[in-house]
Amino acid sequence: MKYENLFFEFGTIGSIIVNTKSSRLVVFSAFWLLAIVSVTACGGGVSPGSPEVATPVVSEALTHTPTPLPSPTPVVVSGTVSIWHSWDEPYVPALLRRIFEFNKLYPNVYFDVQYVPALDLQSAYEQAALEGHSPTLLIGQAEWGPALYDKGLVADLASLVPADLLNTLNRAAVGTGRYRDAIISVPVDIRGVVLYRNQSIIPIAPSTFDELVSLAKEAARGQRMGAVLDRSFFFSGAHLIGLGGSLMDSEGRPAFNNLKGLEWMNLLQAFSEAGPAEFFTDNDFNLFKEGRAGMIIDGTWNRNALAEAIGAANLAIDLWPIHAEGSLSGFVQTESLFLSSAALSEEQMASMKFLQFFLSPESQAAVAQVGLIPAINGSPVNLAASQVEVDDPLIAQAMRALVDGVTYPVVPEMSVYTSQMDIALKSIFDGGVAPESALKRAEEAIQVALEKKGTPTP
Repeated sequence: MKYENLFFEFGTIGSIIVNTKSSRLVVFSAFWLLAIVSVTACGGGVSPGSPEVATPVVSEALTHTPTPLPSPTPVVVSGTVSIWHSWDEPYVPALLRRIFEFNKLYPNVYFDVQYVPALDLQSAYEQAALEGHSPTLLIGQAEWGPALYDKGLVADLASLVPADLLNTLNRAAVGTGRYRDAIISVPVDIRGVVLYRNQSIIPIAPSTFDELVSLAKEAARGQRMGAVLDRSFFFSGAHLIGLGGSLMDSEGRPAFNNLKGLEWMNLLQAFSEAGPAEFFTDNDFNLFKEGRAGMIIDGTWNRNALAEAIGAANLAIDLWPIHAEGSLSGFVQTESLFLSSAALSEEQMASMKFLQFFLSPESQAAVAQVGLIPAINGSPVNLAASQVEVDDPLIAQAMRALVDGVTYPVVPEMSVYTSQMDIALKSIFDGGVAPESALKRAEEAIQVALEKKGTPTP
């Protein structure tokens, strides 16, 4: 028996239309027409070179032609995936490249991609959703999630995103999409609070907080300070969780007025041993840029400015040092993907396929190539297993530093916490109030504010 396969491939047809005035991009999918024809020709009883064997005689009554099994029907993914985003021009190629690669797998999917200015994106999406013509996918800030979900404008992804896919992503980043018992978004890229070090001033990274203090003291010379650390809540609040404490419980009530809260306060007070501490000012940032501070706590969004100021070879993002039974830490925030709750079944399948595709290691590598910090777990083991290569050393260091970061809470009551915690911290470090009293006042003030707002239980 001889098998011959005949392969026919027809050309690719596709187009990309860009209207720069309206900032609207429409990508029409390409079609691949593929035909594979198998022709089977049966010759004599033996193939060439085989020894001759006697052909047995089979009674016609015993001859049975087996019924062929039905071939599985291939799942055809089609429809239009509409995406709204506010990515700046340097980042857009990562999205377009992944759309192109996705279309190779699913040529029957069309894409409608639209840029909306960042300040308008959330309100524009809400208005479009209320009018019944929202995009199927939204790339926006995770903090928008609770309000959009409570209004019924985004879908629960819990049953739509495989757990093994979520496990490849930064744990704290995934946490920004968890709300109530739902997963309302998945992270695309991340940013967070990290520890920066000028290697020309402090050549080695501290492994413990005590070592950080020691290295900072040794590096202090004249107008040069070893460390200038920020004690405001946004830049220091994650230390509480890193030490094993909690900001709030599962019902949104305060959970910081305890021994762990006092341990956190003691840590922040010890910041002054490493150098002058700051409270939500640009002074530490400016001193570092001038080469007059060895270590500061700041956001990953400032890494390029710092590298340009002191030289990329001198800048390092360190792992958070160990302290007591835990470690210092930083909040992690994300830019995330939301699925419209109004997506039709066909659009939902296509949109979910692309959503999962955009979280793949290859897509996350593309995110890194345009200068964003990908949401994939940045541990060396996971990166090696995923075969994700990150060329930018600062992005790689940030990914590693944020592996054990803390989810910045996206619950509605967070605004109450941030204001009251800053009042408490400032009263301790500027007003001389005892930590025990300050934490108690903050707890009471938050409870009163939550009762007035009638904030729903998360």
